[in-house]
Amino acid sequence: MSVLERLLQYPGFVYRIGNDQYFLGKWLCRKVEDTDVSDCRAMYEICSAAKEEEETSLYFQKLRAYSDFAVVPPYNPQGLKEKMGALLGSLSDGDSSGLEKQVEQFALDYERLVGPLPSSR
Repeated sequence: MSVLERLLQYPGFVYRIGNDQYFLGKWLCRKVEDTDVSDCRAMYEICSAAKEEEETSLYFQKLRAYSDFAVVPPYNPQGLKEKMGALLGSLSDGDSSGLEKQVEQFALDYERLVGPLPSSR
């Protein structure tokens, strides 16, 4: 499954692309403009790298909550797919590879900290 397909299926989360961060997921594709969210992403990365499970879980859940609050109705699945496809298509090979690793880590962390990922039906 491609990164685009996975992102369109997975719950929202905050991903780092270059120097920017984006809310990406089933219902959203938009740039993060809030420093609290950016700081939370940085802490998630630090705690995860240090294998601090409790803190990693806390920041993971906060990033999921921030992502849920970032959803803006109405839901336009075709527009979202086009917008996300354009964003992913504009990435350098390095940024694309980095995002793919983050999406894989999100799936692992979600299943470890929350439970099975929702399937697309």
